[in-house]
Amino acid sequence: MITKKLDDINEEDILALISGSVSEGRTIEYKRQLPANGDSDKKEFLADISSFANSGGGDLVFGLEEDQGVPTQIVGVQCADIDLESRRLESIIASGLDPRIRYPMRAISCSNGPKTLVIRIERSWSGPHRVIFKGHDKFYGRNSAGKYPLDVGELRTAFTLSSTVTERIRAFRTDRIIALSNNETPVPLPHTPKIVLHCIPLESFSGQTHFDVLPFYQNPLALRPMGNSGWDRRLNLDGLIAFSGRNPYYTYTQLYRNGIIEAVDAFHLADEYQGDLVIPSVAYEREVFQYLPSCFQLLEKIGATVPIVIAVTLIGTRGLKMGVDSYWSQAGYPIESDTIILPETVVNEFSVPVGKILKPLFDLVWNACGYPESKNFDAQGNWVARR
Repeated sequence: MITKKLDDINEEDILALISGSVSEGRTIEYKRQLPANGDSDKKEFLADISSFANSGGGDLVFGLEEDQGVPTQIVGVQCADIDLESRRLESIIASGLDPRIRYPMRAISCSNGPKTLVIRIERSWSGPHRVIFKGHDKFYGRNSAGKYPLDVGELRTAFTLSSTVTERIRAFRTDRIIALSNNETPVPLPHTPKIVLHCIPLESFSGQTHFDVLPFYQNPLALRPMGNSGWDRRLNLDGLIAFSGRNPYYTYTQLYRNGIIEAVDAFHLADEYQGDLVIPSVAYEREVFQYLPSCFQLLEKIGATVPIVIAVTLIGTRGLKMGVDSYWSQAGYPIESDTIILPETVVNEFSVPVGKILKPLFDLVWNACGYPESKNFDAQGNWVARR
């Protein structure tokens, strides 16, 4: 796979595949021409696409001449209308695979005139995907030699992984909530109400995912903890942790080696007012709203891919009321539960507006205090910066 975002790939990256003699393999394959309209060409194309989706994902690059799997020159795709051809390929994929997959594609202009076309297939967590075109009923995977039909054992593993990944994510989240509720944390935190944000790539539970956290220890700017601009960090058994405050600390972010981010804030969820503990609704929502994009950026930097599960949990909430104005004069009803476990949200693009992710979750917290929705967002999920 070309180690760039698809939108950033240019002719120099295509030429680098040639000059570097980057051979076809598990995550990249070259084709001289786009698939024709014959049945055999369509089946071959669908087999290529599904093999990437059923394995680790990868790039299918059209418009390159290759010799024994090594690209030799740019020949470009021969077509009158690349946009029309892209729509034709989309139609083939939509009707020829079950279930459907994600596959952004991009035409790359070259200085000699012809264009190359890159289709980026992401590893799928809703598979395995089967080629169903005209009775061709097969599943494909990939290894260093290219695509191959999955055998019975590999199919069983693929189906098991797909069906259990949600259970494994929820089990991980449950274990962490129990530990945090018992103040079993990687750095000492005060016994105060806590905001917990988890960003969990589905690939973290593939059994093979391992990211190098050392660069972020050496240059920790991307790992600041929630709600703070000054912090320290250290390596630990799970990966890398950034923390702020003095022992006990009041916020930390743990970056696990498998790509999971756990951000905990023990400072912004409750303020004392006239003997009551009140949620400072603007402050706590703003902290999460501003921090989630930083998590997305960190995940992109380490090389994690979507889908990502976003999970927000509030711990120590029993008796808290919602602070609506500066004087907490409209506090509503006290929360009855000690822990609010908000529903997980699956994010398929790092570019998704965070308000669309978070507003429905914040609304539920306001519901727990007797209000219909958060007063800090408009109906479209835009932050309205209430004072």
